[in-house]
Amino acid sequence: MRKINEYKRLFTFGCSLTNYYWPTWADILSQEIPEYYNYGRTGAGNLFISSAIVEANIKHNFTEDDLVLVMWSSVSREDRYKNQRWETPGNIYTQGVIDMEFVYKWADTRFYLIRDLSLIETTSHFLKNLPCDTAMMAMCKFDEVSISDSYKESQTDDVLEFFKDTKDKVLPNVVDTVYNGVWPQTPIRGRNGQGQTADYHPTPMGHYTYLKKVFPELITDKMENFAKQYETMVLNCKTLDDCDAFWKEHVLHCGRL
Repeated sequence: MRKINEYKRLFTFGCSLTNYYWPTWADILSQEIPEYYNYGRTGAGNLFISSAIVEANIKHNFTEDDLVLVMWSSVSREDRYKNQRWETPGNIYTQGVIDMEFVYKWADTRFYLIRDLSLIETTSHFLKNLPCDTAMMAMCKFDEVSISDSYKESQTDDVLEFFKDTKDKVLPNVVDTVYNGVWPQTPIRGRNGQGQTADYHPTPMGHYTYLKKVFPELITDKMENFAKQYETMVLNCKTLDDCDAFWKEHVLHCGRL
């Protein structure tokens, strides 16, 4: 990779760890690149992510002046496209969009691993043949499903071994790298103070710490100051509405795409 300020455009892809109610690793890196496109989507699985990469290249025609970064999500997700929009409900075992009858009949961790690691292998070759600089990261371990043992009927060790070279193309994941394998918990409630009692997404400084570990050559003082500023703002929030309010104001002010 070049120096961060030598790129003209930044394209980022992922789930809510890429595009959320407060700054993520993508927003931190964007502080040093003039044009920024964040294709992250809350609840997105790896089918949506790989599709978004292809669509973005067709639309924007990635060049040698672009930095394209991907953060793959967990595999136990079912993305669907219907009625001219993507549905990205998140973890298949805990979401509320896809009927649970389908989940009981068809959800299978072994299948999800085969499907998603195949997508990652294909996408890596696609990106390798483009003129842009690229790198791939991960949210968590690919075999993490965070569900009850009753769903873990599929053996996956042989699948992980078979796709070892594919996994080696992906940088160390966020949860292991920053949080020693334990998801972070920030005491922020959901919308209207309902639902969740803690948020499990990295705060801005968590994202910055991850970047510093996997891309030390890209880090600048401007990025650190930006992360620290918003870390304070996030930790002062009580609900996601509070976070959304200040972050939307920033997005509108800077004209982020």
